[in-house]
Amino acid sequence: GVRATPAAAAAAAMKFKGVLTSSSIQLLEKGFLPTLLRFGKAAHMLVGPEEVHLVMRQTETGEEGPLVCVRLGKDVMFDRRNFVCQSKHLNLIAFEYELNLLERVLHGAYTNQADGLEMKLALRKVQSGDRMENRPFLTFSSKGSNLNMVQDLPISKPFASHEVDALVDVIRSESVCPFYLDLVPVMDRVVATVATLRKMSDTVLVSLVRTGDAHFQAFRQWQLNTVGAEYRHLEVIPEAEGARDRDVSQQSSPTRRLDKAREKDLHATLAVSSKQLARVLAVHAFTKPTKLLCGIDQNANFLHLLFVYVDALRDAVTDKESMSIKLSARLQ
Repeated sequence: GVRATPAAAAAAAMKFKGVLTSSSIQLLEKGFLPTLLRFGKAAHMLVGPEEVHLVMRQTETGEEGPLVCVRLGKDVMFDRRNFVCQSKHLNLIAFEYELNLLERVLHGAYTNQADGLEMKLALRKVQSGDRMENRPFLTFSSKGSNLNMVQDLPISKPFASHEVDALVDVIRSESVCPFYLDLVPVMDRVVATVATLRKMSDTVLVSLVRTGDAHFQAFRQWQLNTVGAEYRHLEVIPEAEGARDRDVSQQSSPTRRLDKAREKDLHATLAVSSKQLARVLAVHAFTKPTKLLCGIDQNANFLHLLFVYVDALRDAVTDKESMSIKLSARLQ
């Protein structure tokens, strides 16, 4: 017979169904999935009545990797007419899934120009040893002029309520930094700078100044000197006192400007892994954010990169779509 476990019973009480639109299929397949795949093979999905989060915490050998969190409003992801998300725990459903399997399904739908892709949580009876067992899947079915496709994507068993709460805590731990600088106008140059610094050292020192200057530096061990680059006049968010501090801006060199900013407490500095920083900066090419805000938290525990997007229909910054990447500080 079929063995029913408490987890299977909880899963049976969950209902999740939504139709991905052609634009969200493209957004995921060309943008956020390739981004997440740069950091690992599996991610968590948290689906709720209002939004969907894709979350990944990458761990490298002995070092905490970046925390990547993508937030997509329900209306960005799904056709609003057929969306259902119900569970016994705050109508939230979370599970782990393999990124490359999801990417394969979406790629198939995208290349075949599917009008929409229905995605729903389902239990399937699967042979396990000498008995049948209920296992959770995401079932995708798509229709288009030249296709009729149904695919099952195996997922982990849906998270228990305490695991859902832990994931929500991770998502909510987005403590905002005192100020951010927008790197988009100098993005290509910053990527090139960090690639150069990475050859010299496995650690990069990032210094952000409230006047709108960003410094990236590395210590060159064999010559016992520091090499770096400064980017000036970047947009500061929120604009604050000190943003136009002339004492800092009138100094004659990057080193003097940084020293003066330290003296006047207008800066934040943090050391991060150069390999991780290079990887995080490189993924901007997949989703092309309108702004890429870079900040350092109050206690200098992490570098926070916030990818901000524009709603193409309204031509305004949207709160329905964002990505946050946190890089933990490295002990110097």
